[in-house]
This record gives sequence, structure tokens and C-alpha cells, in this order.
Amino acid sequence: MKFYNKITFALLSAMAVISCERQNDGFENKLFIDAENFKNEVRVATDEGVAELVKPIKVAMAQPMAQDVNVTLRRADELFDTYRQAYYHDDAELLPAEYCNLDDIKSVVKAGDIASDDINIAFKNLDKLDYSKQYVLPVTIEADGIAVLERAKTMYFVIKEASLVNYVAEMYENRAWPIWDNWEKVSYLEQFTMECLINCHNFNNSSSILTVMGVEDHFLIRIGDVTIPTNQIQVALAYKDVEGGSTNRADVTDASLQLRKDRWYHLAVTFNKGYVQVYLDGRLKVEADRSVIGKRPNPETGESEDIIFENVNFAAPHSDESDGKPRCFWVGYSYDSNRSLDGMIAEARLWNRVLTKEEINAPNHFYKLYDNQIDESLLAYWKFNEGAGKAVKDYSIYGKDLEADHTLIWYPVELP
Repeated sequence: MKFYNKITFALLSAMAVISCERQNDGFENKLFIDAENFKNEVRVATDEGVAELVKPIKVAMAQPMAQDVNVTLRRADELFDTYRQAYYHDDAELLPAEYCNLDDIKSVVKAGDIASDDINIAFKNLDKLDYSKQYVLPVTIEADGIAVLERAKTMYFVIKEASLVNYVAEMYENRAWPIWDNWEKVSYLEQFTMECLINCHNFNNSSSILTVMGVEDHFLIRIGDVTIPTNQIQVALAYKDVEGGSTNRADVTDASLQLRKDRWYHLAVTFNKGYVQVYLDGRLKVEADRSVIGKRPNPETGESEDIIFENVNFAAPHSDESDGKPRCFWVGYSYDSNRSLDGMIAEARLWNRVLTKEEINAPNHFYKLYDNQIDESLLAYWKFNEGAGKAVKDYSIYGKDLEADHTLIWYPVELP
């Protein structure tokens, strides 16, 4: 597995200058492409037969104008060598014109505004390209009645074959949740599977616990605890005994579940009426029967009886859990902010059945599900592939999207 997070010095310098020019009222008002990164990758999922893609961009200016500003986008083949020198891609090729027609693409920044609407760059026939190569399309802007900021006038679209996973989300000091208040599909599940890809940066935080996902004090996948190494996966289970006025707790863990930092792992946890299995990278590492989670006296006979733990309820209404509100389902968070996941996550899923070892180890299963694999048993499928924002789409048939507490940090990756 490979992880990439490289930003060239040239790009950083350009962004710094742009930031200064935008903030300094003493500079001439200029038009620019409004983007954080002027190298925009168009990743084509060839395994899904993708032939067409649209990539939007915006143009903006520091101060509004009294009149409309007409903007033209054009193909800038003359800047191809500039791209290769700036990004050290000597083997890149210029995208042939038939794959993206920029003729007559125009936009306008209306009087009194500082930004245009989205300008859609449409790519076509992408299934005909040779993906042993990478292609580049330089696009530049021109305008009437206003100068264009030189360092932010060109966008380089890089067309390449997509990996199975192309973006992941950083969860440190953030958290995400679905709105599935009392949703019957996730209520009192007797069988289920939870899985995801994770990559942790560090394990020695102040609480000794990092959270993957689940419900605190009920069913939670986490890393570390006071009784185990801080890098060891633990499934923490709890049953609130209302009659007995107590909470009974158990866990499933093993030294074989210890992780290394800055490495990607596929984690899968299955539950079958209290029987728990934990897989790491497709290998069954530990299994245990927790269907009996404690003992209590029978109120009539006084004799000891088993406390049965054979279902899990993930459906509690979402809240901040304050003032006695019930614990609810989170991704990357439990109990308090000290237990956030210090790392990245992708491909998080919840099924209402126990996946077999063969299913977990099926080709590409760690990294991607295809349309024919998505059925009513898949209750949630959060790919974490947006690359921007704080919303995470649910690709299951149920559409229970996640929302993060604040804007997520996204990283481009190539997995596997």
C-alpha cells in the first residue's frame, strides 16, 4: 500500500503569493482561478467503464467590479513543458484535443460579485485512453477589463487511472455521525459486520484510547485501553442491566491485533448473537463468545442467572450525549475529544449479516464494493472519497450520509 502527500515548493510559493495579494488592498484587483491546488487530478475508474467526467472550477477576484467581467477558458498547450518541469513528470503526455473540447467555454463574474458560478470542464471518451500513461491538459483563463493574476491563471488537469481508493479523510480532533434516529434497520442487530481501512499516526494520546467507530459503553471498536498496549485493537462491549442497576462490560482483544503507525490496515469485526470475530488484513486474529456478559440474582429465586448479550442497538438518536442523553453512533470519536482517531479512515461499512472469511478476502474487497455487491444487507457504506467538505456520502441503498463536526482534512492516496 502506498500513501502520497506531496506538495511542490513551487505550488506552495504560488499559494502564498496569492494569499498575500488577496489580502492586501494595496494590490491591483486581479482575476484568478479559485483553487487550493492548481494540479487537479482527474482519476478515471476504468474498472467501472467510466467514459465521461466533469470537473468544475471557479474564477474569482479580490474586490467586486461595477460591471460584469467576461471570462474565457482556453486550452494552453504551450504550457505543457512548464507543467513537466514544475512537477517533475517528464513522462507525461499532452491530452489529445478530442478528449476535452474547450471551444467556447466562457463564464462571467457578475457586477457586484467576486466569484463566478462553476465552470464545468467536460472530459469524454476516457475509456479509450492508454492508462499506462498519464495525460495533462493545461487550461488558462483570459478576461476583458481586468488583469489576470499570473500565478493563478492556469489549472493543470492530470488524467490518470484511478486506484481502488483515491482519497481518505483525516479524523484527528474531528468526528462524524449518521442521522439514523431510531432507524429500525440498525436497531437490536443480532448479526452484523463492521469494517474499514485505517492508518494511525500515533498511539500515545492522553487517554490511551483511539476510537474507530461504534457506540461508547455498548459496542465500540477502539485502539488501546489502560489494560492493554495503546496500539492494540479492542472491541469493547457493554450491557446496561436496568433491573440490576449496573452496567456489565466485556471486551475482545489479543496481542496479535497490535498495529504499526503510518501503515494501512483493513479491519473487520463480526457479531453473531454475542460471538465476536476480529479480522486484520483478512486474517482471523481472535474470536470469543460474549453472549453471556455477566451474572445477576434472579429476583424471584435469588439464584444467579446469566445476563445475555445477543443483540446490539446502534439506533439511538444523535446528540452531543450530554445531560443523560443516550450514547449514539460515531465514527472516529467516543466519550470525549481525547479519544478521537489519530489517523485516517476510508471504506467504512456496516452490514446486517456476518461476512465470511472468503467474502472479506474476496478480490478488491478491502478497497471497494461494486454496484452488484451492494444490496439490502449493506446498511451503510461510507467510502470517504469526497476529497473536500465535511459530508461523507453513504453509497448503500439507504443513503444515511455522515456529517463531520467540521471540515475534514482530505488526502489523495493510491490504494492498494
